[in-house]
Amino acid sequence: MIGSSTIIKNEEQFIKSHVEAWLPYLDFMLFYDGGSTDGTLEILRRFAVSTIKVKVVEDKDPRNLAEDYTRISNECLRANPCDMVIFLHPDMLPINGEALRTIPDDAIAASMDMRSFAGEPDGDIYEIQGRGQKWKNIYRLRNPDLGAHYFGAYGAQNEDTYFSEITGNAHEHYGQDMARYPYPVFDTGLIVNHYSDVRPYARRLDRMIKCLVNQGLDQSEAERIAPNHPRVSLKDGQGFQFIKTEINGGTF
Repeated sequence: MIGSSTIIKNEEQFIKSHVEAWLPYLDFMLFYDGGSTDGTLEILRRFAVSTIKVKVVEDKDPRNLAEDYTRISNECLRANPCDMVIFLHPDMLPINGEALRTIPDDAIAASMDMRSFAGEPDGDIYEIQGRGQKWKNIYRLRNPDLGAHYFGAYGAQNEDTYFSEITGNAHEHYGQDMARYPYPVFDTGLIVNHYSDVRPYARRLDRMIKCLVNQGLDQSEAERIAPNHPRVSLKDGQGFQFIKTEINGGTF
């Protein structure tokens, strides 16, 4: 069985399309909500009523969503009944979700490919070049030799989070260099579109400021840096390049 775990907060723009797109390929979908105030929970509750494959966990202390990502990720793993779990963002949609069914029964870890997009809702959309495009984020639960990792480059610093409650710090993390792991990483061929920055400018800016603060910058420094970050301004820089695309007709 393959399940997903997704941490969410105010994802009304994406969540219905996300569930409908992934549900045919997954045996279970777990959503951990960090205090949504829009229509996200209402949409998910309707899915949870109509199918046992969807479960929503509502955080009693939403302040911890940004401050304690590792704890929340572990709670998602413990609450997931499946053999293997893929961590998803609510703004990820599968291009070929059937590829998940190719994972062998004895697989320890698996990878997927990701395409990232940015732009204004109902406006121009750009594909982001220069981000990490290979993710090892599908893994067998409760395997003592495996660490569950999230890695990317959302802010000014690379993020590399160990879920140490499960494996301690003994498991080395080699990012996208799959050959260096001490076990085979199965390449699923799964392709995922990630629309993380297809949001209004004000929300992109707010998310980036919070991300930079979470990475250790003080508030004033984060506010100074964030407007010029390419993920906010959509201007080439810091290794990123933005290529205008006609995907979804320029809208999401």
